Amino acid sequence: MIRRAREDDWEGARALWREVDDLHANLAPAYFRRAARAESEWRDLLASSDAAVFVADDPRAPGVALAGVVSVRIYETPPDPAMVPLRRGHVEMLVVGGGHRRRGVGARLMDEVAAWARRQRAVELVLTVWSGNKAAEAFYERLGYRELSRVLHAKL
Repeated sequence: MIRRAREDDWEGARALWREVDDLHANLAPAYFRRAARAESEWRDLLASSDAAVFVADDPRAPGVALAGVVSVRIYETPPDPAMVPLRRGHVEMLVVGGGHRRRGVGARLMDEVAAWARRQRAVELVLTVWSGNKAAEAFYERLGYRELSRVLHAKL
């Protein structure tokens, strides 16, 4: 079951957040590190008027454990005469627990995010996949997402 996240989902969300934080720390240690997330960060995200968080309940322990979590935030194009003004949803985090992958949980969470973003008058969803995360790249490609830009960097 996919539903809007609540404050009492914190423990389940924290465990999933840890999975994605650890993955990112392994993929890009120059940018990410393993750190404990604060419950206040969760509460702030849930209270934000321009964001939404959805969870997938774990069917083995409904109401106790989570199979997945996704967060999305609405953004307007920055005021720039050279840019087309659009309202976008930005998927900030999606994580499906290791024992629940390849069962449609991620796709259902993304469907819910898309429906929510449409209700907020967004015309598209955007997201970032870090280099080396081949599983995420393949997942989003199966959902119809395509590369929009590339971020390059150089050490100084």
